[in-house]
Amino acid sequence: MDVEELVHIIPLGHEFDRVVKPFDRLRANRVYLLTILTEAGIPYVKEEMGEKQKYFLEIVKKALEERNIEVIVEHTNIFDVLDVLKNVSRIIKAEKAKNNIVYVNMSGAGRLTSVAATLAAMAHGAKVYYVVADRYSKNEKEEQQHGLSICAEPKIRYIVNFQINLPDETSLKLLAELCKKEKGMKTNEIIEFLQELGLEEFDEKKQRIHDKRRIQQAFLIRLNKKILEKLEREGYITREKVGRYNTIKITEAGEYIAYISGLIA
Repeated sequence: MDVEELVHIIPLGHEFDRVVKPFDRLRANRVYLLTILTEAGIPYVKEEMGEKQKYFLEIVKKALEERNIEVIVEHTNIFDVLDVLKNVSRIIKAEKAKNNIVYVNMSGAGRLTSVAATLAAMAHGAKVYYVVADRYSKNEKEEQQHGLSICAEPKIRYIVNFQINLPDETSLKLLAELCKKEKGMKTNEIIEFLQELGLEEFDEKKQRIHDKRRIQQAFLIRLNKKILEKLEREGYITREKVGRYNTIKITEAGEYIAYISGLIA
């Protein structure tokens, strides 16, 4: 039987105290650090900021490892809300599938990153916390030692989760697929996609009727009633009539849901 582990996800900006000090009180088996640096070490941003980020990544990683915490670096564009949603959600889903307890530190990077990390955490039932700063660094020496924020003692505030109701798993898979299709998908293409997922209700062999045309009509009715009408009502998709078929396109809101689903690699 697997032992339950404690996992923390921390988007990392130019911070040290807010990331490391909580572990004076909290326990962790593993910490994921989300950073703007790519696998090749080339930053998404200008070289000067990249070097600064590399410095904080190195000192934070070293401090955590000295506490016998496993550190995994996840290369994430923390200035891109969708990239943060995608990676935080993906990690939470993977860790919770192993029955591990997941925490998200929302205070290790900028405000936009914090919002995205918090939304992902709440959507997947992870525990969110904020580390209160006593004051902020006044000069370069203080910043190199503490990061942008100085915490004499780890003051940790847990954020109460509010329920974010995601669509059902099939609808989420469809939204994730629509994210890949710039021109959208025709309804018959969606039915083929659902068949590839192995859904029995769209399996031609398991239908009681044998007329192919009537089966397709039944599939279209089922698709509309069970999936498309709900997604359209929530504002996640739009329909566009092209010839005989409706073309289904994902909206900006739908993209956010797709990325927060944890299904986009």
